[in-house]
Amino acid sequence: MVNLDSIIASLGIQSESLVLIIKISVSVCLSVFSGYLACIIIRKIAAKIVFKIVKHTKFAWDNLLFDQKLFDRLGLLVFPMVSKQVLSGLEWAYAGIITGLFDLWIVFSFVVVISAVLSGMNRVYMSFPASRDKPIKVFIQMIETFLYFAAVIVAVGLLTGKDVSTLLTGLTAFAAVLMLIFKDSILGLVAGIQLSANNMVRIGDWIVMPSSGADGDVTEISLTTVKVQNFDKTITTIPTYKLVSESFTNWRGMEESNGRRIKRSINIDVGSIHYLTEEEISTLMDSSLLNNYMQKKLKDLEEFNASRKNRLDVRKLTNIGTFREYLESWIAANPDINREMTHMVRQLQPTPTGLPIEIYCFSARQRWIDYENVQSDIFDHVYAVLDLFNLKAFQFSGNAAIN
Repeated sequence: MVNLDSIIASLGIQSESLVLIIKISVSVCLSVFSGYLACIIIRKIAAKIVFKIVKHTKFAWDNLLFDQKLFDRLGLLVFPMVSKQVLSGLEWAYAGIITGLFDLWIVFSFVVVISAVLSGMNRVYMSFPASRDKPIKVFIQMIETFLYFAAVIVAVGLLTGKDVSTLLTGLTAFAAVLMLIFKDSILGLVAGIQLSANNMVRIGDWIVMPSSGADGDVTEISLTTVKVQNFDKTITTIPTYKLVSESFTNWRGMEESNGRRIKRSINIDVGSIHYLTEEEISTLMDSSLLNNYMQKKLKDLEEFNASRKNRLDVRKLTNIGTFREYLESWIAANPDINREMTHMVRQLQPTPTGLPIEIYCFSARQRWIDYENVQSDIFDHVYAVLDLFNLKAFQFSGNAAIN
């Protein structure tokens, strides 16, 4: 134990105020120096030793658990603990004031260290494949929020000298205020549990939420927000609870299905629809995609029309029907289309802009650029072969637009 009184007496100092100043100065300097020395040992020496050990282990998780931030925060915790211990060993009546401040420092430093440990645990968890489906950052942030709230209660207890249980009893009167303060955190916690339990959103999912201007990949799911990196590289931050209370589109199902839907139509000018002539039939019969269909269809029509003489009663091949069958066969033979999924060519309700012929299929290439190229190639071909069926795509003429 250090006895400052005997040291000061040996120096022959008689002034009480000067003696008090010397006591305070020496005590504080000694305690601060001891704490700083302990902090440096933890942040520099201990961290270096631990990093060297974990670097040579066969495990990967320890490299993710321990980082410099953890030891920096651990140093902040050791500093007040050592300083307080040194200060408590000095014979000074006013040391309790500074030790009380050190107690507050220890409380919040402890929470900061636990937060660093939890962050390390999250990094370890994120290294496993399962983390993509079930992120735990929401729950870690919930624990951190609880720890900081508890630290504030303990700090108030230290400053006022009241028991923590008494403070908690008094806080029940402010429950409504606390609910208002932590509204987003509470809603975010409940929403995070729902998102995780129902597997609604994962990191890496492509989501579209027009009300929030989000159209891109989820990069982070936290207690209060979900970050989405849009395709124009901007970041949209969405409150977590909005993903539960409002509608959004998640394209994960498309990515997992090995197909991306193409649903697009071309409008045919109804004035170009007619029965096929003998010459047109002869030309189209040469197509390997249509040959079998037309032979079978012509045979069926010949049998059907054998006993029918009136033009209204007979059936004939139409250019629009043959064109639709050709597209069906062409899509079925296209290697860029997933033939295990639904594919068809159908007529939609006629409109003032013509008869829509819709192609419904799934591209085997899901990557955005590849998908767009596949879709464009299909309709490049569709427009190019229209003339071979003597069909025309509908478009407004200049006069029609003026009228």
